[in-house]
Amino acid sequence: MCELFGVNANKKVDVNFTWQGFVRKGKLNPHGWGVGWYLTAANGKRAASLVKQPIPAYKSRIAPKLNIKSQVIISHVRYATSEINYLNTHPFVRRIWSVRQYDEWIFAHNGVLDGVDRLPKRFKPLGTTDSEAAFCYIMENLEGIGTIRELFTKLYQLLNELSDYGTLNVLISNGRYLFAYHHHPRNKMWLLKRHPPHKSHARLFDEDFEVSIGDVKAEDEYAYLVATKKLTDENWEKLEKKKLYIFRDGALLLKIGRKIEPMLDSEAIEVLRAVLNGESVEVNETVKRLVDLRLLKITENGVAINNHREAIVKLIVREER
Repeated sequence: MCELFGVNANKKVDVNFTWQGFVRKGKLNPHGWGVGWYLTAANGKRAASLVKQPIPAYKSRIAPKLNIKSQVIISHVRYATSEINYLNTHPFVRRIWSVRQYDEWIFAHNGVLDGVDRLPKRFKPLGTTDSEAAFCYIMENLEGIGTIRELFTKLYQLLNELSDYGTLNVLISNGRYLFAYHHHPRNKMWLLKRHPPHKSHARLFDEDFEVSIGDVKAEDEYAYLVATKKLTDENWEKLEKKKLYIFRDGALLLKIGRKIEPMLDSEAIEVLRAVLNGESVEVNETVKRLVDLRLLKITENGVAINNHREAIVKLIVREER
């Protein structure tokens, strides 16, 4: 019974409190643990970093001491259905060209997929897991895609196809977006929003202490946590089955099922539409929130779409109609 834990935020966040709760899940998943995250270079390029071991997380000298700060984090504790070794330990990483640039993708899977080892043709797994075979199949089918819309819809189609082979809870990222997909009859996936104002308290399940979220979060920090088990006593929500959840900079932007569903509220969508059409808008709380989420920026001439965000803004606005 593997477990997944992922984070997407608008700035580099410290997840040590929740991470410790996740590490303890290794007692029930003793066959390996791993965590992948992204480092950002001075030129803005993001590179995947990875630490993993084929041993229980609670026995590791490394896992409890990790101090990871990143906008995107994907972690996994493993209950093995194949050989226990380093190559079979999640997460997995591959580098492909899509939407006019190279990205390093991180992937972790909870579930069992029968027969997927026959699917990949060009990207060959290094280990023997069904999970890595599924990842390779996804990567070879996303390589060369030209637009954000194609990337999102193709990823959704591929995950739906793979769900026919068995059970599939997935966290996957290209360093900018975090994607989550749930298709499992027994294992749920859970979603937690941590947006300001951070006034609540959180307690790790089965622990005797709690923290004030405001003491560990910046006032302008936006984040989403996704996990296969609720890690704290906060207000976690279930992910819908067979829908692709798309996060960026601490916002749940879209869900893809039979159609693309924008997840921002109607006022935020109207602001985005107005700015996209070249209209002037007042800098109110909605605009400030969209600036915090990096969809908009404030310039000398007013409010504008943030650099490199126009494609996703167009997708949100057009699909809302």
